[in-house]
Amino acid sequence: MTNDSVLITGGTGFIGHHLVNRWLQQGMDITVLSRRPQWVQAQWGGRVAAVSTPEQLIGRFTLLVNLAGEGIAERRWSDARRQQLYDSRVTLTRELAVWARNSGQRFRAVLSGSAVGYYGAFSGEQSSPLDELAPAGDDFAARLCRDWEEAAAPLAALSERLLLLRTGVVLGADGGMLKKLRLPFSLGLGGVIGDGRQILSWIHLQDYLRAVDYLLQSELSGAVNMTAPQPVSNRGFTQTLAAALQRPALVPLPAFAARLLLGEMSELLLKGQYAEPVILDRSSFRFHFPGLSAALADLV
Repeated sequence: MTNDSVLITGGTGFIGHHLVNRWLQQGMDITVLSRRPQWVQAQWGGRVAAVSTPEQLIGRFTLLVNLAGEGIAERRWSDARRQQLYDSRVTLTRELAVWARNSGQRFRAVLSGSAVGYYGAFSGEQSSPLDELAPAGDDFAARLCRDWEEAAAPLAALSERLLLLRTGVVLGADGGMLKKLRLPFSLGLGGVIGDGRQILSWIHLQDYLRAVDYLLQSELSGAVNMTAPQPVSNRGFTQTLAAALQRPALVPLPAFAARLLLGEMSELLLKGQYAEPVILDRSSFRFHFPGLSAALADLV
């Protein structure tokens, strides 16, 4: 991919900055659309171009990777927070589609973000396997993902392939959920959330990065579940992380306490999705970390 010119949104985030580092090593020409262009310039020593609005973009790009979005679990979902989550995903994606059309872009591939929340949230006893053909749910997170994907749809006419990345929980040592959990679990303060039967669809960061590169070089299009092939229950995740850290998990979080603390956002913790990466499994992509034990052993 050394001849590609890539535009990435979300390039300063947990996943995005790892992609930028990876692509720099591959010799790609990278532009980051960010609210912090000066930070981007400083972070990568001027090796990465940076703009703060689509209107500042100049020239043609062969790849568009659209991963921007405020962290959905960063704070309680007030009306203002819901609007921030919507604007940072849906509104930005609409603006990108307008810019791409008006500037005459013709991409080799477009990868646009989404999440397994697209399918809705399920209690443990309601969980069943969800492939990429499963219908959308109807809670806030599902509607957000559905609108996000619909906002990216016009980009299909401007690209050879449009892929929608329905991402699960990405596990990495330096960010995301695992970074937040490591300290309390290291102190023995981790524990099962609710009844512990809710399903977590996860993926190791390195497998995610490899999958993105694979998709960019493949002939695939459409929705792709970016998850490992072996989802786990919350109880299973808790026990496996505690074992990897060689610590007990002694402090459960009852469902009522989660709802009291987090309101509607507690559904992210108390429910889940059993997403299956059928598209990746049926292709020639191979996971380095299909199971959670090996993934956490590598990361912690």
